Formats: sequence, C-alpha cells, structure tokens
Amino acid sequence: MSLPAFDDIPEPQAAPRRGLLLLLDVIAAPRRAFVTIAATREWLPAFLLVTVLGVAGSLLLAPALEHVIGHETLSDPSGTRTSAADVARLAGSEVANEILLQTIGALMFWVWTAVILTAVSGKGPKSFLVYFSLAANTAIPAAIGFFVFSAFIAAHNPAGYSSFSDLNRALPDSLAIFETQPNEGAVAFLASFDVFQLWSSLLLAFGLYAIGKVELFWALVTSFALWLVFALLQTVGL
Repeated sequence: MSLPAFDDIPEPQAAPRRGLLLLLDVIAAPRRAFVTIAATREWLPAFLLVTVLGVAGSLLLAPALEHVIGHETLSDPSGTRTSAADVARLAGSEVANEILLQTIGALMFWVWTAVILTAVSGKGPKSFLVYFSLAANTAIPAAIGFFVFSAFIAAHNPAGYSSFSDLNRALPDSLAIFETQPNEGAVAFLASFDVFQLWSSLLLAFGLYAIGKVELFWALVTSFALWLVFALLQTVGL
C-alpha cells in the first residue's frame, strides 16, 4: 500500500501526539509519528532528549577517556612526560568536544540533512522545517545508542581501555569489531556503523518515503549516503 505524500497527509483525526508522546511514537509507532511531524513540524522535544542523552553519555565516558589519554601519553615514543593535571585537562577537553558534537553538531547535521531531503523530495523551501523535524526525531535511536555505549564503558574498569580503538570496540554492536588491526582511523569509521545508527537511518528513509513520496529505493540511498558522510566526519573529528 502506498504511503501519502507530504502534501497529501491529512491532519490527524485526533489532536497530534506532541511532546513525550511523539518521542514514544518515533520508537513504537513511526508511521503515526511521521503524520504528526508533517502536521506539527515539532523538533524541540527531540532536541532536548538528544541533548540530555548526549551530555550524560559524554560525562559517563570521562573516566575511560582520562585513562586512555594517560596511557597514550605514557606510550608516546618522543618520551614527553605529561602531568596528571595535564591528562585531566586533555580528558576534559575531549569530553567538552564530545558534548558539542552531540548537541550543536547534531543541530548542524539536522540542518544539512533537511536541506538534502528538501532537494531530494522536490517539495521546495516550505518543507524544510518538516524535514528538519524528521531529522531531529529520527536521531533519537542513535542518541539512545550513544548513551548505551557510554553506560557500558562506564560500567567497566577504565583500566581495561588503553586506546580509543578499545573504546570503539567495547560494545559489540558495530562493524568496528571486525577490524582487529591497531588502525584507529578505520576503527573509528567502522564504529559509526552500529545497530542504533542503522535504526535511525531506516527511520529517516521511511520518513522521507512517507512524507515526501520519494521512491523507497532512493529514500534509502539518500539516508545511507548521509550516514556515510556522518561516519566520515566522525572519523576526521568534525
């Protein structure tokens, strides 16, 4: 059965399920969530949830990050010694960068995603806010995944991690587990391809299909292309 296009989606018969109800629908009833997103363009609750999960997850990573940075400075072939205070400062900067990535970085990526989806759907500027809302709401599974990853790291002894590759391979939910060589760039890239990101990418594709009446094949291609770009940006630290 074909799904309605953006212009054809009717107003919900009942009041739109906004706020927390919309967030729950994204997880449990995405088709209903797509109808609400097209009708309300609501994105702020999703941003708040992604922010809370991102900040909490980043803080949970702090002890492991400090240990990894300290271990890498001790292993520095140049022999440069770094004080404990400097290691703590570097770890704090790493946590701050992660918080920025999970919040401001997410907003910027949603803007870019909305621009791409608007162009692909051919609906014109009037649909930008709809696709921005779609990008924000479909990012919820990925944000949950980051928090689960961080909680898993925090639940184990930080001394068990000696490199960023160890961190990225800690939770066996991504392609990083298949990279056994000490190649941190490759591990970081593959770590972006996990089951939670897959969930978000599929939601984005089906949202584009439902709201924009884009053929499912091209909706999937668009979503996975955006995922690939996101993985590359994560790898180079942008």
